Order: sequence, then C-alpha cells, then structure tokens
Amino acid sequence: MLFQLRRADGTIDPHSSGTFIASDGRATFLPRSEFTLEPLEFWTSPRTHARYPVKWRIAIPRLHVSLDCVAALPDQELAAGGEELPTYWEGAASYSGSARGVGYLEMTGYYKPVRL
Repeated sequence: MLFQLRRADGTIDPHSSGTFIASDGRATFLPRSEFTLEPLEFWTSPRTHARYPVKWRIAIPRLHVSLDCVAALPDQELAAGGEELPTYWEGAASYSGSARGVGYLEMTGYYKPVRL
C-alpha cells in the first residue's frame, strides 16, 4: 500500500509513505524517498470536470518493483454533492509489470481540496 499526499501547491508531502508486504508476510516500511508514483493517463469527469489520473507508473527501485496501475473503468468518481461531503475517485484497478494483480485506487482533492 502506498499513499501520496499532495500539498496545496501540488508538491508531494514528505509524510507520504507505504508498506510493502512480501510473499512470506514480512512487512517493509517505505518512506517517501523510496518510491515514485507517476501519472500516465487522465480522465475528465463529465459531471464535475475534475481531471483524475487513471493510469500510474509505480516504482520501488530498492525492491525491484515496477508496476503500471490502470483503472478498471475510468468513470469511478463518487460525486457526493454539497459542500460538506468530498467528491472523490475510488475503484478497481489492475496491476502489471514486475508483478500482476488486481486492487484498489483512491484519489481525493482533484475536484476541490478536502476540508475537515
């Protein structure tokens, strides 16, 4: 699992991190400096006009991991409506490259900043 926090100016927050679980169950903490998440393709919502990355390149060089994450369907936006609830994108994704599988992708803050 990886998470990448974006600051208001678009830079990556250094508190972003992750955990790699090996096939033997051993967990390895991943600080922000040990992985990259690069958006490759985008989808624009016809409802909110938010632009979401729906294909990502994931790299963890120290662990020899190189993956492409692709949304199963580009339109997986949950437009909550109203100012109190965030509009976000979440849904199924497939992974290929140094490993293969299916999983989940969640993105917030692409429509409007999330306010608590």
